This record gives sequence, structure tokens and C-alpha cells, in this order.
Amino acid sequence: RAQKERQLEQAIESHRLIGHAVGVLIERHRITPQQSFEMLRQASLNRNVKLRELAARVVESGLDPDKA
Repeated sequence: RAQKERQLEQAIESHRLIGHAVGVLIERHRITPQQSFEMLRQASLNRNVKLRELAARVVESGLDPDKA
């Protein structure tokens, strides 16, 4: 049970972090949430970096996903 709770907390934190990065991209580029999530997803796939890790870089650095 404790392990499931930790996994759920980690999933919620990842979701929040990705949402925050999407918000940063929406504000910067004036694009839709779908477009900004796709930017993150494509950069994650192209660079072989986990989505949540890339989202953290975007939030911390302020760079676009392809440069973060």
C-alpha cells in the first residue's frame, strides 16, 4: 500500500510539472495546450529524454523544449 501511494504521489507530481511546462509554452508562444504538449512530446522523443524531466528543464530554465 505504501508503495502504491508513493507511485501515485510521483504520478501526480509529474502531471503537475508537465502542466506547468505546458503553461509556460502557452504563454510564450500563444499556442493551444495541445500544441504545447506536442512540442514537449516531440522534443522528448527526439532527444530520448523522459517527458517529466524535459518539463522540469523547461520550467527551471525557461528555454524551449528543443533547447532545454
